Amino acid sequence: MARVDYDRAAGDYGRARGLPPEAILPLRDAVAPWLAAADDAPLVDVGAGTGQFARAFAEWFGARVVALEPSAGMRREAARASAHPRVAPVAGRAEALPLAGGSCRAAWLSTVIHHVDLETTARELRRVLRAGAPVLIRSAFPERARDLTLLRFFPTARRALERFPSLERTCDVLSSAGFVRAAVDDVPQESAPSLAAFADAVRRGRHADTLLASLDDHAYAAGLALLERAVAAEPEPRPVVDRLTLLVVR
Repeated sequence: MARVDYDRAAGDYGRARGLPPEAILPLRDAVAPWLAAADDAPLVDVGAGTGQFARAFAEWFGARVVALEPSAGMRREAARASAHPRVAPVAGRAEALPLAGGSCRAAWLSTVIHHVDLETTARELRRVLRAGAPVLIRSAFPERARDLTLLRFFPTARRALERFPSLERTCDVLSSAGFVRAAVDDVPQESAPSLAAFADAVRRGRHADTLLASLDDHAYAAGLALLERAVAAEPEPRPVVDRLTLLVVR
C-alpha cells in the first residue's frame, strides 16, 4: 500500500481532507451516547493528524483530549490550525501509547487503522483505557465503502481500499484484546459543498490521501479528467455526501 509522507503533506492535508464543523455534525450525534457522561479523564485521539477531531471533541463535549500524532509536520499544522486549551498534542505511535495504564475515558481512531499494526494497537488501547471505556473507530471498511465519491472517478483506487482492514478482521483483532463490539453505523458527512470544491480537494490531496497516493500518474490524470468533466456538466452546485463507518467496541 502506498504510504503518505505526512511531514511533506501536512501543509495541504487540512485543505485537502479537512472538514468544516458543520460537515461532521452527524458524527457528533453518533458518538455522543458514548461520551455523554461527565468525566475529566482524557480521551486519546490516536493518529490525530491536523487536530480537527481533537478540537471537535474538546468543543462538543468539553473533553480533555490527548492528540497523539507521530508526524512532526502534522503536529505543527495542528498547532497552527486546531489549537485548543483542552487539547494536548503528544508525539507518539499507536503501537506504543505514551500513556499510563487505565488513564483514558475513550479512544478515537479516524481513518487510521490501515496505517498501524492493528494487533499491537489493540493491546495498547486495552492497556490505557479504563474498564468499559469505548473505542470509537471511523474508517472506510472495504466491504462497506464501495460507494465513496472518490471511487466513482478513480475506480482503480479500489485496489488500495481492499487492502484496508475489513470490519470483520478489525472486530476479531479487537476481540482478541478483550473488546466487545457495541455498535456499527454508517455516518454521513458532507465531503465538499460542491463537486467543484471536491475536485479542488482532490488536486490538493494528490499526496495527502492514501487512496490517491496509491494511483500511478496515468490513473490519477484519467480520474481527474473524468471529475473535471462531471464538474462542467453539473447543472447547479450540490453537496458531495459520503458515508464512513463508525465502529464502537468496549
